[in-house]
Amino acid sequence: MIVFIARFPALSDEKDGMVQRIASIDTLVSDLPRVYLDISFCRFWSKRTHCFDEATVFQLNGLLHFFIIVSWLKKASVVYIHSVFNALFAMPAYWVARPITDLHGAVPEELVFQGYRGLARLFDFVERIVLRRSAVVVHVTAAMKRHFRMKHERHSTADLIISILPNLKDARGQRKIMLAAKRDPNSIIYAGGLQVWQNVPMMLEAAAAAPKLNFVFLSGEAPALKRLAELKKIVNFTCKSVAPSQVPNSYLCSTYGFILRDAMLVNQVACPTKLVEYLYWGVIPIVLTPDIGDFNERGFAFVSLEDFKLGRLPNDIEAERIRVINRQIVEELIVSYETALSTLRQLLRNN
Repeated sequence: MIVFIARFPALSDEKDGMVQRIASIDTLVSDLPRVYLDISFCRFWSKRTHCFDEATVFQLNGLLHFFIIVSWLKKASVVYIHSVFNALFAMPAYWVARPITDLHGAVPEELVFQGYRGLARLFDFVERIVLRRSAVVVHVTAAMKRHFRMKHERHSTADLIISILPNLKDARGQRKIMLAAKRDPNSIIYAGGLQVWQNVPMMLEAAAAAPKLNFVFLSGEAPALKRLAELKKIVNFTCKSVAPSQVPNSYLCSTYGFILRDAMLVNQVACPTKLVEYLYWGVIPIVLTPDIGDFNERGFAFVSLEDFKLGRLPNDIEAERIRVINRQIVEELIVSYETALSTLRQLLRNN
């Protein structure tokens, strides 16, 4: 029996990278009986059970249902823990089993950035245990693997690098669609939320200073983003929320896309799904720093925010050259992803 420590995707309304990752790993064993333990210290005072084909989901309180949690951990052939956040709820797993831990990100550093220094110290302790006692650690980038090797001196050859990719179809099969796309050379897109790490105020200031360009803002928080854009007196923009299946249509009409991440460790080890989507669909990223995950190391092409502000944009020939470079990077990333995923599939199914 495989036991996952995570929220089951079908019970989550969120569509962020973490939910996509959980769903992606679940497909590897979707035909096998498996258990999800969705644990909280603040909710689920009564045990709740949900069934989805071969998956059984238990929503449990980490204090009240402690012994139920431990019993499932002991019975499991494989324990797979999604993120250091969930590891906190299942710490006994690191003594009664040898779990696979999918790190997802640099949690303590992310909490420091958000101002939660006390929680950061707690999760730094949890992270140390995770790195020392996991049978396998799954990293999302090579940069993340290097970070944890230096921070916690973990040198296991069993560890895997599996990027967090959006739901992409065959990249090679989409090449003709992307080449034939009728893009507006003056169209700039942003797809994302209003989280502090997105640097939305900085993006809106840059947009307000470019009145001749057209901006498309796609967000689940569209009303709030629209108000902010209006306050900045951006001349030409549309702001809306669309179904995920419709987002590629907007990408194919756009030449550039904002992804303004700060130069900090959290971003340097990450694999933002929106950046992968931009590169995949031929949108040229406008970046604050190119040091995002492994993309700079892989040689991705971009426009810096400084060049954008100065109007230094590539011509049509250069823009297409950039798209070719970036498409190739995504195709290589998909190959690496599928190879590592195949290894993980064997680990999960052969125990």
